[in-house]
Amino acid sequence: MQPYIRLHLRPHWEKIGDDLNDLNTQYKTRFKRARKKLGTIQCKELSLLEIDENRKRLYALYKSVSNNASFNTFLLPENHFHSMRLELGQDFRVFGYFWKDELIGFYTLILNGNQLETYFLGYDQIHQYDNQLYLNMLYDMIEFGVDYQFKTIVYARTAMEIKSSVGARPKAMSMYIKHTNVVVNALLHPLFRLMNPPKDWEERHPFKTNQSNKRQSSSFT
Repeated sequence: MQPYIRLHLRPHWEKIGDDLNDLNTQYKTRFKRARKKLGTIQCKELSLLEIDENRKRLYALYKSVSNNASFNTFLLPENHFHSMRLELGQDFRVFGYFWKDELIGFYTLILNGNQLETYFLGYDQIHQYDNQLYLNMLYDMIEFGVDYQFKTIVYARTAMEIKSSVGARPKAMSMYIKHTNVVVNALLHPLFRLMNPPKDWEERHPFKTNQSNKRQSSSFT
């Protein structure tokens, strides 16, 4: 399967901004440019009540991203994010991006022990390109992880190249499937390959110590 992407937060990242010191000049400039493009857009965490009040808008933003995906196996129900907050409480967080009091994007996080798991997100396509909204979300997730001293951020298996540009690394994944019917079993492999086509992407190495990180890649996979 395609790898999932995760970022190991370094022990010396004790406060927000420490991670920037490890970026090489190119990616530090990229960070500053992305932050500048946010302009007047504000990010704030949504309470349970605010999640419920913005239920339809959150779902529309989620669908905006989901509908543009090349392949989907399911579609979330409209009340999903509200239900997740009810069930998980403070272990499920929703952050919204507002432009002139309009909700234009959001991302969600699951706090799982010392591991921070990124979940579904959504955004207005116009602001995604003009304000680099998705890239700024990735940076904000790192800031949350550093601020609350998580050890790892799991970024899942999509948009691998841009996630590697913020320092995340791929972890190889495997799947084992077997059907009791021999005919169906013979079809599983080509069917799975069809549903999970390989993707060519270039892994980025934004940190100054990237050569050292490359040599240590086996410890991350």
